[in-house]
Amino acid sequence: MNTVIYSQITEKNLEEYEPLILPMVVEELKQQRNFEENYLALAADDKDGAVGALVAELEDNGDISLLSVWTDEEHRREGIASGLLQKMTEVARALYDWEDSQYGDDILLKVMYCLEDEYREVFEEWLRKNDFTDFLVMRDKSQNRPEICGATAEIHFFRY
Repeated sequence: MNTVIYSQITEKNLEEYEPLILPMVVEELKQQRNFEENYLALAADDKDGAVGALVAELEDNGDISLLSVWTDEEHRREGIASGLLQKMTEVARALYDWEDSQYGDDILLKVMYCLEDEYREVFEEWLRKNDFTDFLVMRDKSQNRPEICGATAEIHFFRY
């Protein structure tokens, strides 16, 4: 197994990681000036280059919305996406506004997704492994559109 290095995706290197981020999320990032202020974008690289990426929106209320997470097909099941999620939590903790809470607080990590069954099952397995709960499914009554799913994970930040 290769050593993976995690780093921040910035406006300067976004183009390098575009293929690993949902196109609509890339467009959203490109429209933002200094997207690093409101979004957390992380990359995973090994000796051969980019193998994973994660983008999350840092919401005003302290919650985090996971917008895109992807691992290169050749590197799946190696813990890269889970490593990205762990790094995201570490960075979010470092950015946490301790002025509002002396000892810690619960932050809600949210994700919404629309995937075909085989991909949805694998993604939900990964979400459960990473402590996501409260899964939900919303369907269009006409059934003309695919289902929209969501899940949340509660993260407790402690001051230490």
